[in-house]
Amino acid sequence: MTTMNPVCIRLAVRSVAVTCLMLASLAAPVAMAQSPASRPAVTPAPAAAPTTVPAPADAPPIDTSGTIDSLPPLSVQPPVLDLGFMTPRIGAKGTVTLTNTGTKPLTIAAVTPSCKCTTTSALAGTVLQPGQSASLEAALEGASMPQTHRASIRVLVDGYAKVVEIQLHAETAMPVRAVPPIINAVEGKPHQGRFVVESIDKKPFQICAVGGRVPEFIGYTIGDAPRAQYLVKFDLDTWQPEFPAYLAIETDRADCPIFDIWVRSERTIPTSAFRMKDYRVNAGRIDVGGSTDVSLEMEDAGEDILAVESGSPEVQLEMLGQHVDAKVRKISVRITPKSPREGLLYATLKLYGREKEQPMTMFASVRPKGATGCTGCNAVQGPPAKSPPPPPPPTAQPAAESAAP
Repeated sequence: MTTMNPVCIRLAVRSVAVTCLMLASLAAPVAMAQSPASRPAVTPAPAAAPTTVPAPADAPPIDTSGTIDSLPPLSVQPPVLDLGFMTPRIGAKGTVTLTNTGTKPLTIAAVTPSCKCTTTSALAGTVLQPGQSASLEAALEGASMPQTHRASIRVLVDGYAKVVEIQLHAETAMPVRAVPPIINAVEGKPHQGRFVVESIDKKPFQICAVGGRVPEFIGYTIGDAPRAQYLVKFDLDTWQPEFPAYLAIETDRADCPIFDIWVRSERTIPTSAFRMKDYRVNAGRIDVGGSTDVSLEMEDAGEDILAVESGSPEVQLEMLGQHVDAKVRKISVRITPKSPREGLLYATLKLYGREKEQPMTMFASVRPKGATGCTGCNAVQGPPAKSPPPPPPPTAQPAAESAAP
């Protein structure tokens, strides 16, 4: 093997590098001398066309001639129709005045109530000249249970896109009412609290019993002069094994011997086999040895009721008849207490159809004939409210070991 001299290696490498540089210098003028025409033609890419959003299809023309996007110049007096208090099952009526306060005639196109419980006089098509007025009468259907009512009446005028809205307020209540009219005892809500009992006409009265018990007042002592308003406390846990669905309140007023507060909970929501207008029966005052007739209303007008049954041996029920009136079936039932006992009557009844049955709650105040005041209510003293459980006994501490002598 022949060994090359390192000096010779370095000279050879240098010679190769010089040769490469000479070749590169000869190639450069040739490339620079090449004319542009001799190069292959390159076609530039066409410029991207701007993105164009297709125009939407033309919507059908809307004729807005003569339509104004505002309220019509129509004043309403009073601005809110307050029908006040209504007796259960008896509705109320009221009137508002509509006046054209503009300079052109107004044509009322439609008058629409917000619920079926409200009806109005027919004003559609009425033309009001400038300064002219018209009366709009509204009637609210009566409810059987104490409750507040909120409704509205919408008045549409030709040529105006917005409607005039009239608010309607009312409350169904007995001459004596509770505030609030419902005790909310659903899961998680406290079972203790208070409510107000007051007369609507502000006349003094007495509360004879609450749920058949002596009332528990706050700030009032039994025997003091009657008042027009009371604050009453309650404790549902004192009813065993379960509290009633309705707290029946008996008073000394002849026009309101008994009314109720619904105790709303998961178990007191009525079952609805039939569409009843009310699922409890307030039979009012019944004389000892007497009876009373009540009318039960159901909206299942095509369903005949074949029988009625009492859920208590102390109450006798008799179905007197039934008929359909304005698509509402009314069943007449006679309630006769069988026991000579005076005081609160609280029981259940059932209506039977061909295949379905409807349970209901009934209550009444049974008192001697001709008795006044609270005579015959015979309220009993309720059990005391549950006291909180006693605190657990302190944990015994081990005795310290005596020191050795």
